[in-house]
Amino acid sequence: MNEPTSPESVAEWIETAHRQRDPFECIRRASHEHREMHGPECSVYPTSSGPLLSVLAATIRAEQILEVGCGLGYSALCLAHGSDGLVETIERDPEHAGLAELEIARAGYGDRIRVIRGQAADILPELDGQYELIFSDGDPEEMPLDLEHFFRLLRPRGLLVSANLFLAQFVPDLPGIEQMAEYRQRILEDERLLTAIVPGGLALSCLRGNAASLQ
Repeated sequence: MNEPTSPESVAEWIETAHRQRDPFECIRRASHEHREMHGPECSVYPTSSGPLLSVLAATIRAEQILEVGCGLGYSALCLAHGSDGLVETIERDPEHAGLAELEIARAGYGDRIRVIRGQAADILPELDGQYELIFSDGDPEEMPLDLEHFFRLLRPRGLLVSANLFLAQFVPDLPGIEQMAEYRQRILEDERLLTAIVPGGLALSCLRGNAASLQ
């Protein structure tokens, strides 16, 4: 075994270890291929943190999980794999929702992942559950509005995981860049949340137990 001795070789070791042990790696690759085929306007941005999502869901023993932005189902599968609970995932693109349902059924998680078709702005106001974990991976232009619903839907001490917070590095003229920047600042500055951003741009936010008193 060759011990990695540089930042580059450490990063390569970690990436290889993750990909070799990720049970849904084929779906992650398919998501990237789908995006490359459809071009920069495609809304599929699969997270590179699938194994971490599984660990987080397992650690907090999440029973109710909400995801905004399903894509082809990769992150929803990772969340379900790490928990014994129900994952509800919102997807606005009918084609992506259909592909996700196929992948979810093929992986054997059809009874624990529910794909909700539609725009998050329309669906979130109708939800009233208390979720232990919310994974935010939706449209940048809707992020600040989504956050207001997350405060209502996330239980105290619940975990908000926010992905793809720096999409401008991939698509500089992506619609919603200003809203995405606003969302980043709000999760860092809002006293209801305790937030850390890990390398790569994934943000982990815990809803403080006394959040209701700060509203």
